[in-house]
Amino acid sequence: MVAKRNLPAIVLLSVNVLFFLICSKLTSWQYSQDYNTKMNATLMAIQAQKVIGPMLIGEEYTPITTTLGAHDAKILSTNPDFAAVAVDMLHSAGVHAGDNVAVNMSSSFPALNIAVIAAIDAIGAKPVIVSSVGASTWGANRPDFTWLDMEKMLIDEGVWSWRSSAVGRGGGEDQGNGLTAEGLAMIDVAIERSGVPLIGGSTLADAIQRRIELYKTKNNGSLPKVLVNVGGSHVIFGEHGHDALLRQGLTQGYQPYHPITGGLAAEFINSNRGVIHFININRLAAHYDIHSGEVGHSRVFWSIRVPLYLRVMIAVWIIGVVVCMWYGKQKVWWKL
Repeated sequence: MVAKRNLPAIVLLSVNVLFFLICSKLTSWQYSQDYNTKMNATLMAIQAQKVIGPMLIGEEYTPITTTLGAHDAKILSTNPDFAAVAVDMLHSAGVHAGDNVAVNMSSSFPALNIAVIAAIDAIGAKPVIVSSVGASTWGANRPDFTWLDMEKMLIDEGVWSWRSSAVGRGGGEDQGNGLTAEGLAMIDVAIERSGVPLIGGSTLADAIQRRIELYKTKNNGSLPKVLVNVGGSHVIFGEHGHDALLRQGLTQGYQPYHPITGGLAAEFINSNRGVIHFININRLAAHYDIHSGEVGHSRVFWSIRVPLYLRVMIAVWIIGVVVCMWYGKQKVWWKL
């Protein structure tokens, strides 16, 4: 008796599964609408990486090494498809040609720094960059070849004209806290060698505020519509450091639950501006199906095409299922 009562529900479920299996066969993959922009960014990232060469991966430890980093994540970050990922997020944040984009980057992921700048350039926007010299293990942590040196090389080789508007030391409170006197001296030499002005500030709050003021100055007195952050610099999180709430990828719109940390990200989020955060590379790569050694094949370049007739069929089918369930309830075919 029980089996007979369940039979209509089993039949309905089976037919639904069959219908959606058929629908999945009628969909197709197609290039995303901004495929050309994403591919241009990827090709630009490839060009930039060729200029820097194997020096994109640093050493396990040098005097300017600030924190630990995973070697496999640094290798994975060199996949130029991350430039397409940056384009995808920038477009989702509403960035268009001619817009200024605030950029805060450490030297921990030089390949991602390249990806972000390539993405902004491909869109036709303008990066306002503040970088920091200190780097985690396997990042741009060679004292004689820091991220600032990479920037200069990319300009000299004609890849692009973008460079940092200002630079911090990095490390604890952006003052180089935690580094030895030797490491701090090496950082100061690298900054002087680059000619990029030191952002300055004697405290973390001061370093954050000076970045905010620079971004506003470069954007006619207001914050740019989006901030892109690469790495885990202290300024992005504020006083709570990595305990501060900041999710991977794009955070957009005012978040009333976001704690007031005094961090650079909080300043943008609480001003109803987007924040794009690149840090957990393995998770980001898994989301976009990015693998080491495979270029141009990740999910970011594609979108699923659902034909109009199929959308109509699905809508009619859902209505039919709802009606069938209501009718079945009236006939006591099943208990809801």
